[in-house]
Amino acid sequence: MRYWCGLFMVIVILVALLTACTKELPPTVVAAVDSDSITVEEFTAELAPLVSSYQTPPSPQEEADFKNLKKALLDQLIDKRIILAEAQKMGMTVSEDELEDAFTRLKKSYPQGGFDELLRNDAALRQWKERLRQRLLIEKVINRVSPPTAAIDEDAVRKYYKKHRADFIASDQVRARQIVVKSRQEAEDLLKRIKRGDSFEELAKKHSITPEADQGGDLGFFGRGDMPQEFDVVFSLQVGETSGIVQSPYGYHIFQVVAKRGEKESNFDEVKDRIRKMIAQEEEEKVFQRWLKKVKKKASITVNKGTLEAIRPPAPPRVETQKKK
Repeated sequence: MRYWCGLFMVIVILVALLTACTKELPPTVVAAVDSDSITVEEFTAELAPLVSSYQTPPSPQEEADFKNLKKALLDQLIDKRIILAEAQKMGMTVSEDELEDAFTRLKKSYPQGGFDELLRNDAALRQWKERLRQRLLIEKVINRVSPPTAAIDEDAVRKYYKKHRADFIASDQVRARQIVVKSRQEAEDLLKRIKRGDSFEELAKKHSITPEADQGGDLGFFGRGDMPQEFDVVFSLQVGETSGIVQSPYGYHIFQVVAKRGEKESNFDEVKDRIRKMIAQEEEEKVFQRWLKKVKKKASITVNKGTLEAIRPPAPPRVETQKKK
């Protein structure tokens, strides 16, 4: 009898320990990292910009892709939580001056007025600045745990070039100009003037809202995929040809192709400095990933698999067809 009582107490203790170790998460939480939570609201907000609309119902391939995307995003958010927690342990902070400097630099990289469109209200601005603060903290941690790589000799650079030679062949490129304005009506008026023979370059200088307006809208040479997808229209144009009106989050664009060039292989001297930077970055990334793996093992991570599974792909937008009169 004493044996069975003892065994029963052992089982009770084991069950209690297992229950304590397996944290039960509410359905509003996707995962917990130590005492911090990743909520469904946060997860879906991060997910939204990464996905386009799917078929209804989603195809098997879309289901598989979406599942992989959710896992990759969750891993990324967990890593972010761990790095930020380590930053706090290291006593790292981002000063207001550092934050404002980074904010100003980023703002300048957007087309005129485009940044204000993204941050229409105070809540959006605060949220954006908090994300920027976190990014700066993560950069500080990376710089702390993976200091700059020692000088890389030319033999290593040359070996890298030979092994990755195909990476240094530039694809077909286009040199184009653009005019970007706020309203479709203004874009239509400008397009009419271009078709009548007015100088695209001069119109860009006077009317375009983007930083390159002072250069007549000249974007320089770029390859397919180097710019947002709205720019891909230029690859179907001939030299001297002007596009129609293309809408993007920044406004209404008109493009004109100035020149085209085919594939070109860069020689060693042209790319050796870039290769040195690439090798250094790869080495620093390896050091950082080893550090992250080590601290991740010490963290308590719980994933709410049911909640994660319940997050579904977005449905395609409803298209209303106009009835014939």
